[in-house]
Amino acid sequence: MTSSATSSTSAPSSASSPPVFLMGTNNTNQLQSLIAINSTQLPIKLSKGGNFAAWRSQFENLLFGYDLMGYLDGTKECPPAVFATPPISSAETTSQRTTPNPDYHIWLRQDRLLLHAIQVSCTGAAQSIVTRSTTSAQAWNKLESTYANRSNTRKLGLLDSLTNVSLSEKSITDYMQGIKDILDNLDLIGHSVDDGAAVIHTLNGLGPTYLPLASAIRARDSPISFEELYDKLLDHEAFLKREDAKKGVPQVTAQFNQKSSNRRGRGYQGNYSSHMGHNQSGDSGNISYNNNRQNFGSAPTGGTRTNQWRPNHSPHFSQQWRPPIATPSPDRSASCVTRLVTRLASVALALHPVLKLGLRLIIW
Repeated sequence: MTSSATSSTSAPSSASSPPVFLMGTNNTNQLQSLIAINSTQLPIKLSKGGNFAAWRSQFENLLFGYDLMGYLDGTKECPPAVFATPPISSAETTSQRTTPNPDYHIWLRQDRLLLHAIQVSCTGAAQSIVTRSTTSAQAWNKLESTYANRSNTRKLGLLDSLTNVSLSEKSITDYMQGIKDILDNLDLIGHSVDDGAAVIHTLNGLGPTYLPLASAIRARDSPISFEELYDKLLDHEAFLKREDAKKGVPQVTAQFNQKSSNRRGRGYQGNYSSHMGHNQSGDSGNISYNNNRQNFGSAPTGGTRTNQWRPNHSPHFSQQWRPPIATPSPDRSASCVTRLVTRLASVALALHPVLKLGLRLIIW
């Protein structure tokens, strides 16, 4: 029997389906296919085993769809490499009539394509586990024994991680995704956690920022699912971000207004001083003006303003600014009276001997 000629045709490829290579045999008239899995069909990469449950789920669903799961679980066994043909004559033995089995070659090629898909979907420490594997089933079993073993030590470690979860500086999305990975790994080793326990552990790790929401959820009569809690936490996170944004706006506005007022005050002070030229002072008839920003708009010391200066008055206005006309104040009048009385008393003391002599002469 002559060996069958092998012909190959390629099916049209698209972004949603990998290229499929068809191979057939003339003696059986049966078509068998080789399916190469595209890396874009496995978006979740396995790293350090924390997401093994999610990675395994996507891989199983993809292989089940292509009817290739038997390569991993052992249901599709490897065919023999050769098969014996009956002797033509009595002089020939069975060992002399062996023919290579084309199904073995096809199975081996498809298995290596699956092994390649497993290796490229692993990163870091997970990739080193499957590096020396020769079959896809061997690599699959190594990953399961490493990340999905049902030992008591692994179960206690996962439970401890679930108990000590903390939001810290993470976002709600990252926080809930970490808890979901722990729950999936516990379910993978046969220790499922119900929604009630998962919700309690989630609320305990939120911190004081989410205390009002956590108290309201604990006070509910009806239980809440893990998915519903996730939605409520996302809404509360968005609410906190909006409140923080509102608190930041008045502070910026106040600082801007304060700087603007300081600029106006400094500009007015310089303009006022430049127009005055110099300070005027004197005991009588002269007026002393106080150019102080704290006394802005008030009357200068020693008089009252009849024409108020406006801060929004332009310094380049054509009309030149004139100092206000001042009138004597009651405090200055009192000071003049005090000086007059002091001078009269000095004159009286100086004339006291003369007056005393005059009185004696009159008496004589």
